[in-house]
Amino acid sequence: MNRLLLLSSAFAGIFALSACDRVFQRPAETPAADAAGTTEDDKAADAAAGLDLPVRPESEASGAAIDWEAARRDLASRSIDDLEGSFQVQSGGDAPPVPVFLPSAPVAIQGGETAIRFQPTNDGYYAFFPGDAYDIIVNGTNVVINAPGETVQPRTDAYNFQITSTGASVSFSRYGADYLVEYECKAFVNGVPECITEEEAVSFARDLAISGTR
Repeated sequence: MNRLLLLSSAFAGIFALSACDRVFQRPAETPAADAAGTTEDDKAADAAAGLDLPVRPESEASGAAIDWEAARRDLASRSIDDLEGSFQVQSGGDAPPVPVFLPSAPVAIQGGETAIRFQPTNDGYYAFFPGDAYDIIVNGTNVVINAPGETVQPRTDAYNFQITSTGASVSFSRYGADYLVEYECKAFVNGVPECITEEEAVSFARDLAISGTR
């Protein structure tokens, strides 16, 4: 009788250990998939089956050819009275890699607001101007992004207005560089930003003046 009990206990212990092993056993690792959802195993299976996977072309980024001579000529044509009081940046070899466009008139800062900020970047610059009804952000870049097989389109003098989720924006090109002026509203009407009209946004962008160049 005691022998049977011992054997039964032993089998029960072995069964319990086997059950624990199954419960705590690590699941097999799932092969990682790429951005298209294809795993290495899938690729290997396709290769074994003799299938040719499509090659997806990628967009290309290149630097724009900047007309620095025209930019320097236009900056030199601004009068002393025009320059006085407006926000200026240092010109020369340490200037941003694109001609800098900034407001031609002094920008008033509301009491308690964040000060004007200007930051050169690797491909252009970023400028921030706080306002009462909206903040203004001006970006300049020399990066041109083309779709696969697409040739670089010639720049035009057009001002392109768009409504955004935070307000509005106006884009334009000068001297071979691209510029974007963003208006970020501080108040919304029924969840919709309505702080600036298309006419006001385009007028402000047109009044931006060249304020620095290499």
